[in-house]
Amino acid sequence: MRLQFYIFAGNFTIKTLKKLKNFTEYKVSRSQIKNIIFDLGGVVINIDWQLTVAAFQELAKPEFRAQNEDLIQKGTYKAQFFIDYEVGSISDATFCQHLRDTFHLDASDAQISQAWNALLMDVPVDRIELINNLRNTHRTFVLSNTNAIHIEEANNILHRTHGIATYDDLVEKAYYSHLMNKRKPWPEIYQQIVDENELNPAETLFIDDNAENVQAANSVGLQGLHVVPNLNGSVQFFSEILV
Repeated sequence: MRLQFYIFAGNFTIKTLKKLKNFTEYKVSRSQIKNIIFDLGGVVINIDWQLTVAAFQELAKPEFRAQNEDLIQKGTYKAQFFIDYEVGSISDATFCQHLRDTFHLDASDAQISQAWNALLMDVPVDRIELINNLRNTHRTFVLSNTNAIHIEEANNILHRTHGIATYDDLVEKAYYSHLMNKRKPWPEIYQQIVDENELNPAETLFIDDNAENVQAANSVGLQGLHVVPNLNGSVQFFSEILV
Protein backbone atom coordinates (compact mmCIF):
# COMPACT_ATOMS: atom_id res chain seq x y z
CA MET A 1 0.00 0.00 0.00
CA ARG A 2 1.30 3.44 -0.88
CA LEU A 3 0.12 6.66 0.72
CA GLN A 4 0.13 9.77 -1.42
CA PHE A 5 -0.60 12.87 0.61
CA TYR A 6 -1.34 15.96 -1.44
CA ILE A 7 -1.58 19.46 -0.05
CA PHE A 8 -2.84 22.19 -2.36
CA ALA A 9 -1.84 25.69 -1.41
CA GLY A 10 -3.88 28.15 -3.38
CA ASN A 11 -4.19 30.27 -0.25
CA PHE A 12 -1.35 29.07 1.97
CA THR A 13 2.28 28.13 1.72
CA ILE A 14 4.30 25.06 2.60
CA LYS A 15 7.99 25.53 3.27
CA THR A 16 10.62 23.68 1.25
CA LEU A 17 8.11 22.62 -1.40
CA LYS A 18 8.26 22.99 -5.16
CA LYS A 19 6.09 25.98 -6.08
CA LEU A 20 3.87 25.70 -9.14
CA LYS A 21 2.18 28.52 -11.02
CA ASN A 22 -1.26 28.42 -9.40
CA PHE A 23 -0.74 26.23 -6.36
CA THR A 24 1.82 24.36 -4.34
CA GLU A 25 1.80 20.57 -4.31
CA TYR A 26 3.56 18.45 -1.76
CA LYS A 27 3.58 14.72 -2.06
CA VAL A 28 4.67 12.43 0.74
CA SER A 29 5.08 8.91 -0.55
CA ARG A 30 5.78 6.10 1.90
CA SER A 31 5.40 2.48 0.88
CA GLN A 32 4.66 1.31 4.41
CA ILE A 33 2.72 4.14 6.12
CA LYS A 34 0.28 2.46 8.50
CA ASN A 35 -0.25 5.10 11.17
CA ILE A 36 -1.00 8.84 11.00
CA ILE A 37 -0.71 11.32 13.88
CA PHE A 38 -2.46 14.66 13.34
CA ASP A 39 -1.82 17.90 15.15
CA LEU A 40 -5.07 19.75 15.91
CA GLY A 41 -4.66 23.52 15.60
CA GLY A 42 -3.68 24.56 12.09
CA VAL A 43 -4.10 21.02 10.76
CA VAL A 44 -7.55 19.72 11.72
CA ILE A 45 -9.14 22.84 13.20
CA ASN A 46 -8.51 26.27 11.70
CA ILE A 47 -7.07 28.79 14.13
CA ASP A 48 -6.34 32.50 14.10
CA TRP A 49 -4.30 33.86 17.01
CA GLN A 50 -5.19 37.42 16.01
CA LEU A 51 -8.78 36.77 17.08
CA THR A 52 -7.62 36.09 20.63
CA VAL A 53 -5.26 39.07 20.56
CA ALA A 54 -8.16 41.30 19.52
CA ALA A 55 -10.40 39.79 22.19
CA PHE A 56 -7.79 40.43 24.88
CA GLN A 57 -7.46 44.01 23.74
CA GLU A 58 -11.21 44.45 24.10
CA LEU A 59 -10.92 43.31 27.71
CA ALA A 60 -7.78 45.31 28.47
CA LYS A 61 -7.85 48.57 30.35
CA PRO A 62 -7.63 51.28 27.65
CA GLU A 63 -4.45 52.84 28.99
CA PHE A 64 -2.58 49.52 28.59
CA ARG A 65 -3.63 48.55 25.06
CA ALA A 66 -0.61 50.08 23.34
CA GLN A 67 1.67 48.38 25.86
CA ASN A 68 -0.08 45.08 25.18
CA GLU A 69 0.65 45.40 21.47
CA ASP A 70 4.33 45.75 22.32
CA LEU A 71 4.21 42.71 24.61
CA ILE A 72 2.60 40.62 21.89
CA GLN A 73 5.19 41.71 19.33
CA LYS A 74 7.93 40.62 21.74
CA GLY A 75 6.45 37.14 22.03
CA THR A 76 4.82 37.29 25.44
CA TYR A 77 2.71 34.30 24.34
CA LYS A 78 5.90 32.24 24.81
CA ALA A 79 6.10 33.17 28.49
CA GLN A 80 6.60 30.36 30.98
CA PHE A 81 3.04 30.43 32.28
CA PHE A 82 1.73 29.49 28.82
CA ILE A 83 4.02 26.45 28.83
CA ASP A 84 3.06 25.61 32.42
CA TYR A 85 -0.60 25.64 31.45
CA GLU A 86 0.07 23.56 28.34
CA VAL A 87 1.66 20.80 30.41
CA GLY A 88 -0.99 20.89 33.13
CA SER A 89 1.21 22.41 35.82
CA ILE A 90 -1.18 25.24 36.71
CA SER A 91 -4.94 25.48 37.06
CA ASP A 92 -7.40 27.28 34.80
CA ALA A 93 -7.86 29.96 37.46
CA THR A 94 -4.11 30.52 37.83
CA PHE A 95 -3.72 30.77 34.06
CA CYS A 96 -6.52 33.31 33.82
CA GLN A 97 -4.90 35.34 36.59
CA HIS A 98 -1.59 35.33 34.71
CA LEU A 99 -3.39 36.61 31.60
CA ARG A 100 -5.21 39.22 33.67
CA ASP A 101 -1.95 40.47 35.18
CA THR A 102 0.11 40.31 31.98
CA PHE A 103 -2.36 42.03 29.67
CA HIS A 104 -4.07 44.21 32.31
CA LEU A 105 -7.46 42.66 31.66
CA ASP A 106 -10.51 44.00 33.44
CA ALA A 107 -12.49 40.78 33.15
CA SER A 108 -13.77 37.68 34.91
CA ASP A 109 -12.29 34.22 34.38
CA ALA A 110 -15.27 33.36 32.16
CA GLN A 111 -14.65 36.40 29.95
CA ILE A 112 -10.93 35.65 29.75
CA SER A 113 -11.64 32.02 28.83
CA GLN A 114 -13.99 33.16 26.07
CA ALA A 115 -11.30 35.49 24.70
CA TRP A 116 -8.71 32.71 24.96
CA ASN A 117 -11.01 30.48 22.90
CA ALA A 118 -11.59 33.12 20.22
CA LEU A 119 -8.71 31.74 18.13
CA LEU A 120 -10.54 28.42 17.62
CA MET A 121 -12.35 28.55 14.30
CA ASP A 122 -13.99 25.84 12.20
CA VAL A 123 -13.27 22.23 11.30
CA PRO A 124 -13.94 21.87 7.55
CA VAL A 125 -16.06 18.87 6.63
CA ASP A 126 -13.48 17.63 4.11
CA ARG A 127 -10.98 17.10 6.92
CA ILE A 128 -13.50 15.06 8.90
CA GLU A 129 -14.19 12.98 5.81
CA LEU A 130 -10.46 12.57 5.19
CA ILE A 131 -9.76 11.33 8.70
CA ASN A 132 -12.78 9.02 8.65
CA ASN A 133 -11.60 7.53 5.36
CA LEU A 134 -8.03 7.15 6.59
CA ARG A 135 -9.26 5.42 9.73
CA ASN A 136 -10.57 2.59 7.53
CA THR A 137 -7.05 1.81 6.33
CA HIS A 138 -4.70 3.33 8.91
CA ARG A 139 -4.40 3.77 12.64
CA THR A 140 -5.09 7.45 13.34
CA PHE A 141 -4.19 9.61 16.33
CA VAL A 142 -4.25 13.23 17.47
CA LEU A 143 -1.34 14.86 19.32
CA SER A 144 -1.94 18.43 20.40
CA ASN A 145 -0.20 21.01 22.54
CA THR A 146 -3.33 22.25 24.23
CA ASN A 147 -4.96 23.02 27.57
CA ALA A 148 -8.15 22.41 29.50
CA ILE A 149 -9.95 25.55 28.31
CA HIS A 150 -9.08 25.09 24.65
CA ILE A 151 -9.81 21.39 24.36
CA GLU A 152 -13.24 21.76 25.93
CA GLU A 153 -14.18 24.38 23.34
CA ALA A 154 -12.50 22.46 20.50
CA ASN A 155 -14.65 19.44 21.36
CA ASN A 156 -17.72 21.68 21.57
CA ILE A 157 -17.03 22.98 18.05
CA LEU A 158 -16.55 19.43 16.75
CA HIS A 159 -19.81 18.29 18.32
CA ARG A 160 -21.77 21.37 17.31
CA THR A 161 -20.72 21.31 13.66
CA HIS A 162 -20.21 17.59 12.96
CA GLY A 163 -22.12 15.72 15.66
CA ILE A 164 -18.92 14.08 16.95
CA ALA A 165 -18.67 14.27 20.73
CA THR A 166 -14.88 14.49 21.09
CA TYR A 167 -11.69 13.96 19.11
CA ASP A 168 -11.36 10.59 20.82
CA ASP A 169 -14.41 9.59 18.76
CA LEU A 170 -12.81 10.80 15.53
CA VAL A 171 -9.50 8.92 15.83
CA GLU A 172 -8.27 5.83 17.65
CA LYS A 173 -6.89 7.96 20.46
CA ALA A 174 -6.30 11.65 21.11
CA TYR A 175 -3.29 12.80 23.12
CA TYR A 176 -3.23 16.20 24.82
CA SER A 177 -0.17 17.87 26.32
CA HIS A 178 -1.89 19.10 29.48
CA LEU A 179 -2.96 15.54 30.34
CA MET A 180 0.42 14.03 29.45
CA ASN A 181 2.42 16.62 31.42
CA LYS A 182 4.70 17.04 28.44
CA ARG A 183 4.57 18.93 25.17
CA LYS A 184 5.89 19.04 21.65
CA PRO A 185 8.73 19.30 20.72
CA TRP A 186 9.91 17.25 23.71
CA PRO A 187 10.99 13.88 22.24
CA GLU A 188 9.37 11.94 25.08
CA ILE A 189 5.86 12.98 24.02
CA TYR A 190 6.28 11.26 20.65
CA GLN A 191 7.94 8.27 22.25
CA GLN A 192 5.01 7.81 24.62
CA ILE A 193 2.59 7.46 21.70
CA VAL A 194 4.92 5.07 19.90
CA ASP A 195 5.38 2.92 23.00
CA GLU A 196 1.77 2.87 24.20
CA ASN A 197 0.44 1.90 20.78
CA GLU A 198 3.35 -0.32 19.69
CA LEU A 199 3.91 1.78 16.57
CA ASN A 200 6.79 1.41 14.18
CA PRO A 201 8.05 5.02 13.78
CA ALA A 202 9.14 4.35 10.19
CA GLU A 203 5.52 3.45 9.39
CA THR A 204 4.07 6.50 11.14
CA LEU A 205 3.32 9.86 9.49
CA PHE A 206 3.23 12.90 11.79
CA ILE A 207 1.54 16.09 10.50
CA ASP A 208 2.03 19.45 12.24
CA ASP A 209 2.04 23.16 11.41
CA ASN A 210 5.14 23.82 13.55
CA ALA A 211 8.49 23.01 11.93
CA GLU A 212 10.22 22.49 15.28
CA ASN A 213 7.63 19.88 16.23
CA VAL A 214 8.13 18.08 12.93
CA GLN A 215 11.91 18.08 13.34
CA ALA A 216 11.55 16.62 16.83
CA ALA A 217 9.25 13.90 15.49
CA ASN A 218 11.82 13.09 12.83
CA SER A 219 14.46 12.79 15.54
CA VAL A 220 12.62 9.82 17.07
CA GLY A 221 12.13 8.19 13.68
CA LEU A 222 8.66 9.39 12.71
CA GLN A 223 7.94 10.57 9.17
CA GLY A 224 7.24 14.28 9.61
CA LEU A 225 5.13 16.50 7.36
CA HIS A 226 5.14 20.27 7.95
CA VAL A 227 2.12 22.29 6.80
CA VAL A 228 1.95 26.07 7.13
CA PRO A 229 -1.48 27.75 7.35
CA ASN A 230 -2.16 31.10 5.77
CA LEU A 231 -2.73 34.22 7.85
CA ASN A 232 -6.28 33.32 8.82
CA GLY A 233 -5.33 29.80 9.79
CA SER A 234 -6.83 28.02 6.79
CA VAL A 235 -5.38 24.77 5.46
CA GLN A 236 -6.82 22.67 2.66
CA PHE A 237 -5.61 19.18 1.96
CA PHE A 238 -6.72 15.71 0.94
CA SER A 239 -5.16 12.32 0.48
CA GLU A 240 -5.53 9.28 -1.72
CA ILE A 241 -4.69 5.72 -0.80
CA LEU A 242 -3.32 3.72 -3.71
CA VAL A 243 -3.19 -0.04 -3.44
